[in-house]
Amino acid sequence: MNILAIETATQACSASVYKEGVLFSRFEMAPQKHANLILGMVEAVLAEASLLPGQLDALAFSEGPGAFTGVRVATGVIQGLAYGWQKPVIGVSTLEALIWQAYEATGKTEWQACLDARMKEVYCQKGSVVDGRLVSEPTELVSLEIAEQRLQDKNGVGDIALEYPDLVEMTAFWQADLPKAAAIAMIASQRMDQACSVLEKVPVPVYLRNNVAEKKKGV
Repeated sequence: MNILAIETATQACSASVYKEGVLFSRFEMAPQKHANLILGMVEAVLAEASLLPGQLDALAFSEGPGAFTGVRVATGVIQGLAYGWQKPVIGVSTLEALIWQAYEATGKTEWQACLDARMKEVYCQKGSVVDGRLVSEPTELVSLEIAEQRLQDKNGVGDIALEYPDLVEMTAFWQADLPKAAAIAMIASQRMDQACSVLEKVPVPVYLRNNVAEKKKGV
């Protein structure tokens, strides 16, 4: 099984190839440079894995939530590659990638993933790894008060420690991290039955917040 995955939903930018259980990856902290970097990363990981586009079984991408521009970049790139290469696509939650990374780093199987959504809100998703497969609940956009309830005495992972240290202090264990394409690829390898042709279903971003412009006007 060969899968190409990309991730651009946060300040980080990454691409990864899953080739028969082996990962070939590129990762870079690159705020506002995702569009300039991601295709070069795709070429690099394909070359390192000695794969041509025709040898891929599927494409995967981080569908969000995350930074609006970053989520749009990943969606647009994956749409273009899927149409051009005629490959099916698997969308994976940005927060699911964090959960998988935390599991791989610590062996702990139950997590609450959180990303800073700005405006005193947090993107949250609960997930666990059962028999080597990720099982997760729907993603949420929640207030800080609700985030407190989600994180109290739980294992947490994400990027909120700097902005909301009080939330992190409530957790039983905290893993600071940003999502990576390697995790997107690993999760996608578990969900090949969900791969869908772009002719049947066009990949779309998951924003969770559609009224950001209106909220900013009221600040």
